[in-house]
Amino acid sequence: MRQLFADYMNSFYHVWLGFLGAYFTPILFIAIAYQLLDPFETNMLIDIFEVMLGYILGKLLRRTRHQAKLN
Repeated sequence: MRQLFADYMNSFYHVWLGFLGAYFTPILFIAIAYQLLDPFETNMLIDIFEVMLGYILGKLLRRTRHQAKLN
């Protein structure tokens, strides 16, 4: 198993898909389903973690932006 963010652009795409998934939910489901297609891949958990990390960052940014509009 590789380290987190060890494959540069591929990790960037995982985080970016998760970030977009915070705004468009089908993208999140498609990204995770794509990772689950090959259950024998050794980096599947790391890739899903990167997607979820981007999702959490997107949700946090969305929440802070929403709070700024309310104030």
